[in-house]
Amino acid sequence: MDAVCEPALQFHYPRPDVLHLRLSQRDRYGGLVVTSPRALTAVSNVFGEDDAVRQAWIMARTYTVGPRTAARARELDLHPRGEEAGSAGALVKVIEADAPSRPLLFLSGDRRRDALPDGLSHAGVAFDELEVYRTEVRTGLRLPPDASWLAVFSPSGLDALERSGVDLSAVRLAAIGPTTARHLRDAGHAVAAVASEPTPQALAGTIRQTDGES
Repeated sequence: MDAVCEPALQFHYPRPDVLHLRLSQRDRYGGLVVTSPRALTAVSNVFGEDDAVRQAWIMARTYTVGPRTAARARELDLHPRGEEAGSAGALVKVIEADAPSRPLLFLSGDRRRDALPDGLSHAGVAFDELEVYRTEVRTGLRLPPDASWLAVFSPSGLDALERSGVDLSAVRLAAIGPTTARHLRDAGHAVAAVASEPTPQALAGTIRQTDGES
């Protein structure tokens, strides 16, 4: 199976001074909540400019969804929790069980969903949210002429594809996880495969299995 990777989105990191200020207040927070590697890129930018801030956060508890975000957290010497959760709802349960004694710093993007902050609020977990990256759609996206599958890795990726005018009915659609699959279905698209866990390897295996059953 050959695959072509085509980024559908591009990312910008506004207000790094505000993030620097928040990260400088280490004693105020019990840890971080991040749901994408992009949020950790924003953190990395601050760490690269201020080693004292980086040192203050070494091994800090960082709640993540998925192995990619957890791996990025480890690269920054943070201590990820919840990488097997697979969804915002499951991550809320992990955080609630830990019962953090201080508020968490929730680093989000401009297109974040409501499930995680709503879940934290419902569970009575205190947090401060800060938007640290913004997502913009790339233009001119095209499918390869011989494409049979299109793997979608985020709800924002689907939004970008639709805005680019890509004909999604021409291929079978696969989703990296249940949130993305639900977003596809809510938009009226049929989902032929959903990864058993949110990794590229699991997604490729599910696509192969689905092809074998066809």
